[in-house]
Amino acid sequence: MDKDLILEIGTEEIPAGFLGDAIENLSSITESELKTNLIAYKNIGSFGTPRRLTVRVTGISDKQSDNIVETLGPPKRIAFDENGMPTKAALGFAKAQGVDVQDLVVVEHHKGELVASRKKTKGEKTEKVLRDIIPRIILSIPFKKSMRWGEGDAVFARPVRWILCLYGEKTISLTFDEIKSGSSTRGHRFMSPKPFRVKNWDEYISRLENSFVILDPDRRRQIIKKEIDLIAKTINGIPIEDEELLDTVTHLVEYPVVLKGSFDREFLELPKEVLISVMKNHQKYFPVFSNSAKSEKLLNSFIFVSGIPAKDPKLVIKGNERVIKARFRDAQFFFKEDTKAPLSENVHKLRSMVFLSEIGTYYDKTERMEKLAEYIGKKLNFSVGLIGDLMRAAHLSKADLASQMVFEFPELQGTMGKYYSSISKEKEEVAKAIEEHYMPTSREGKLPETDFGAILSIVDKVDTVSACFISGFVPSGTSDPYALRRQVIGIINIILNKSFRLSLRDIFNASLNLIWNQLHTRKPDFPAPAETHSTSPLLTDLINFVVERFRNIMISEEFAPDLVDAAISVECDDLVETWTRLEALSEFRKAPDFEPLAIAFKRVVNIVKGQGKTKAVEKGLLSENAEIRLHDNFRSVKDDVERDVQRNEYTEALIKMKSLKEPIDKYFDEVLVMDKDDRVRQNRLSMLWEIRDLFFKVADFSKINT
Repeated sequence: MDKDLILEIGTEEIPAGFLGDAIENLSSITESELKTNLIAYKNIGSFGTPRRLTVRVTGISDKQSDNIVETLGPPKRIAFDENGMPTKAALGFAKAQGVDVQDLVVVEHHKGELVASRKKTKGEKTEKVLRDIIPRIILSIPFKKSMRWGEGDAVFARPVRWILCLYGEKTISLTFDEIKSGSSTRGHRFMSPKPFRVKNWDEYISRLENSFVILDPDRRRQIIKKEIDLIAKTINGIPIEDEELLDTVTHLVEYPVVLKGSFDREFLELPKEVLISVMKNHQKYFPVFSNSAKSEKLLNSFIFVSGIPAKDPKLVIKGNERVIKARFRDAQFFFKEDTKAPLSENVHKLRSMVFLSEIGTYYDKTERMEKLAEYIGKKLNFSVGLIGDLMRAAHLSKADLASQMVFEFPELQGTMGKYYSSISKEKEEVAKAIEEHYMPTSREGKLPETDFGAILSIVDKVDTVSACFISGFVPSGTSDPYALRRQVIGIINIILNKSFRLSLRDIFNASLNLIWNQLHTRKPDFPAPAETHSTSPLLTDLINFVVERFRNIMISEEFAPDLVDAAISVECDDLVETWTRLEALSEFRKAPDFEPLAIAFKRVVNIVKGQGKTKAVEKGLLSENAEIRLHDNFRSVKDDVERDVQRNEYTEALIKMKSLKEPIDKYFDEVLVMDKDDRVRQNRLSMLWEIRDLFFKVADFSKINT
């Protein structure tokens, strides 16, 4: 008869950031163990609260499935003689396996035909197997950080205090780090702390809820979301939409109680980002906005989730209001102190703030950012006035790091720079660029809207990536402590979004040289770039790192991997230009005659591979009709194709190149390229090299699947 399994791991409070992954992993680990041990079941569901992780498996069979164990033996040619009689090798193998020699079978193997024994193993009782695998399931749950407690050797996110383990209505007896399993669980730590026994899932769930524990995180989340929306409506407001915050508060409580608090209106004079940061990031409260049309006005109310159904909610509300008032009062003080002097006076304070120990301070970084901003501004043909404003934004970009507000609330960097620069009467575009230069803050994060913000963001990220490469902090495997992959993805997305025509090699080379020169100036004994420290090898590694990220982004945008490789193989320096070529290739591939055209191009590419380039084609050495025709066709389209490429009109270039398909096919059908005459052979290779080079202005067609 099939039964259900209930496993509950009772713990001290597991951090909210650990709980979601732990719930998912508990399910997948249990599934893996059951399948490995040949235990059939119907469904698996996992649940959790801060004090417990639970998995329920329904329809578990009474015993393991029977298993046939196959053991390979000697080759058939050795195990049996020419008359099919078993040899000593077969007899010895059968004896070792405890089977009759007549029961041996012959199986196909990559080594040839082998003799094998097959023995049926009867499955054990599920209860016995579960007793062995459950401790392994518990220990296999991964956490970002684990701990030991007491005298035991077990590790877990937090100390394990009890284990409930029911198979059917029977307790599976086992011991985990001196904790014996049972049929008892516990309710809410404060509202219902005494242990109680349960017999099955329905009783388990109902008694938990009667003890102020809602086990299912999805249900807790729905309750919280619904209550937040209802409370917000009572004050004519709209709560902030933040799925991450909603997940966090869901994992913070076992029994959600949603309440509303308020704060003095005087605090609304602070920048709303400050208030939101304090409420959301530090207190896990939900800020509320006015629901009037197109209004982003913050109300002097907040909604929070308590884990205790107090008899007098007003006491809980007042306690939270006191906490938020103190935090806002601190922020108010920081804001007043920070605005007593212009933001520019903070720049010199950056001399004492280390950016990277091997590279220097944030003041050093600021100096480099000014010069790199000027360099990129010139590359983009900005006017002298605009370049001056861009350099001013770079000069002030890190100044808010020395403010009291950002010291206390680091997540406000850039945001406070915007406010402080505006108060200091800086230009609006300068203030906006300071705010935007940290964007995007995640792989899918919002990109800068203004050109100034976009350029300053590129400058900041290019400098950071270059500095880390010089310092040897290159990402490897999953290790990327400085988030360089994310920074490079940000650079790529900004360049493509803004269609900035920039050379990756130029801007990274400029950045590397700025750092090298700065180090050499500060430490005269440090070699200058022009001496022994050439940036070329490092620059190559850096560009390859960027191109690989670009490749991944293009594939994620559903460009075919072979087309991406074909496009970036010939050149990937100007990302906008590379993207344009790739888009043209992708569109052109839809044409019915693309594949035969690609095959023709590949024939050209493949035949010249490994053959050295020679001098220009001598028309007088062309004797065959097919090669004369191909040469004439090539010369007739070459200039037009190159002109289209120069204009980034790659679709037009491909259409013109298509006219070479038939002459190329006829050429290979009728002309022997590798002629015995050296001059003729070299001349024919020279013509194919010229055609190959024309193709490579668009893509390396040898990498395209046909």
